Amino acid sequence: MFSKNQFKPWAMPTLILSAAIFFTGCGGSDDPEPEETESPFVVSLAIQGSDNGFTYYSVPFSDVMTGSLSAVGQGIEQPGYYDFTQIGSTIYSIGGLDDVNVVGISKNEDGSLEQVGDISFDNSLSDIIKADDNTLVALELSSTSDQVKFHTIDINSVAVKSTVSRPVSDLVSEYSASYAGMRISGDYLYLAYYVSDPTTYNTPSTDQAEVAVYSYPGFEFQKIMTDSRVGPIGGFNVKAGLIKDEKGDVYPLSHSNPANGYSQTTKSAGILKIEKGSTAFDEGYFLDIEELTDGKTTAHLMYLGDGKAFAEINMTDRADQARWSDGPLQSAVIDLYAKTVTYISGVPEHAGQGRRLAAVHDGDFVYMCVPEAAGIFVYKMDVKNFTATKGAEVEANFVAGFFKL
Repeated sequence: MFSKNQFKPWAMPTLILSAAIFFTGCGGSDDPEPEETESPFVVSLAIQGSDNGFTYYSVPFSDVMTGSLSAVGQGIEQPGYYDFTQIGSTIYSIGGLDDVNVVGISKNEDGSLEQVGDISFDNSLSDIIKADDNTLVALELSSTSDQVKFHTIDINSVAVKSTVSRPVSDLVSEYSASYAGMRISGDYLYLAYYVSDPTTYNTPSTDQAEVAVYSYPGFEFQKIMTDSRVGPIGGFNVKAGLIKDEKGDVYPLSHSNPANGYSQTTKSAGILKIEKGSTAFDEGYFLDIEELTDGKTTAHLMYLGDGKAFAEINMTDRADQARWSDGPLQSAVIDLYAKTVTYISGVPEHAGQGRRLAAVHDGDFVYMCVPEAAGIFVYKMDVKNFTATKGAEVEANFVAGFFKL
C-alpha cells in the first residue's frame, strides 16, 4: 500500500500515522573479538498498534539471513512519523506529520547506537543530502510555504550552520512544486520537482521534465532546465528522481506513474543525463526504459557504482496501474552507460511502500525486505550475477529503512 505523506489528509489508514522511532544498542560481550558480536545491520521496523498508529523500531542485527527479525523488548522511543536516510556512518530520521525535527543516529565504539543532535524546522524537510565530508544540505519545500529553504548542517554535530531562503515562484507560477530529488555536482545544486495541486493532489502539468539549478554554496537561483522528451522527474514521496555517478554526472528518472501519484501521463518514461557542471540536459543521451522493458517503467533507483543502479520496475503498464499502489514491482539492475536492464532472478513480484526505498548496498549485494503472502522476508540480491537468496522473516507491518553501519 502506498505511503502518502503528511500532506495527504485523505490518505489510507496505513499512511496517516503517528509514529515513533526506537533505537537500541548492541549487547555487551566479554569476547575480545568484536567481529563475533558485531551487529552491522540496522533495520527500521514499522509495527501497527491497537490505535491503528504505527511505531518504528530501528534495531541492530548481526545476521539478517536466518531466523526472524523482531523488535520485541528493544528500543528507545522517539514519537512521530519519520523517513530514514543514511549518509556515511550516520542514519538521519526526518520528521513528518506534526514533527519537524531531524535526529542523527550513529554507532558507538562498543557497537551500541546513540542519538546525535536534534534539529527543528518550520516545515518537515523534503530531504537531506551530502555536500562534502563536513556538510549536509537539507531542503524545505512545502505546499504551505512560499519559500524554498536550504539549510547547511554540520555533519558531525548535526547542527544548522546556515539557512538561505528563495521564492517558490522561481519554480512554479501556480499550484505547488513537489519534491522529486536533489544532488550537488560541481558548482551547482540540482533540484528536481513536479507540479501538483495542493488541494486535489492531481498533477496538471506532465509534458516535460523540470530541474531547477541553484549555485552552490550560495544557493542563488540560476534557471529551470526543461526537457520535453519525457514527463516530470520522480514521483510522490520516492525521493529518488536524481542519482549521481562518480564522475559527477546526474541522471534524472522520469516515469509519470499513476502508481506513484500521477493523475495523468502524457510523455514517455526514461532516464536523462546532466553532465557535471552543465545547466542543460544532455541532448545526446536518453535511456529508453519502456523500450528496454517492453513498456514498463522504473519507479525507484539506487546508485550502485560504475554506472549501474539498482531499480524497482513497475510491471504493470501505466494505463492499467492503480493510483498510489507503488507496484507490482520487480527488482533489476540498470546499466546507465551500456543502456541495459537486467532483472534479478529469485525475487518475487512485490508491492512497494510508496516511500523512500528501504534497501542497503553492501559490496556485490543489495539487501531489501520483500512482502509476500506468507510474510515479509529479507532478500540478498547479487547485483553482479543477478540472483537472489531468501533470508530472515521480518516481524513488522513494513520496513521503513535498511542500513549497514
